[in-house]
Amino acid sequence: MQYSVNLFFILLGYRKGGIPPIRDNKMPLVEFTKKAVDPVPQALVLTSIVIDLGVLALMIAIAIRLYQRYKTFDITEIRKLKG
Repeated sequence: MQYSVNLFFILLGYRKGGIPPIRDNKMPLVEFTKKAVDPVPQALVLTSIVIDLGVLALMIAIAIRLYQRYKTFDITEIRKLKG
């Protein structure tokens, strides 16, 4: 689901023949706004990727601590241990 949302945001900011959203003084502002791609969807996708990596790191840390404490990932075994 997350990948499809990221792809949607990337396609939302796509512009055929678009230029990077970095303006120099050689190009008039009106022409620049017609040709430049929208940087907001790109920023949202990058933010989403960073958040996903943070969540993954947290899940791995929880899994490591769970295994250190109970020596198993079997939920029925963990319920039997009670503590």
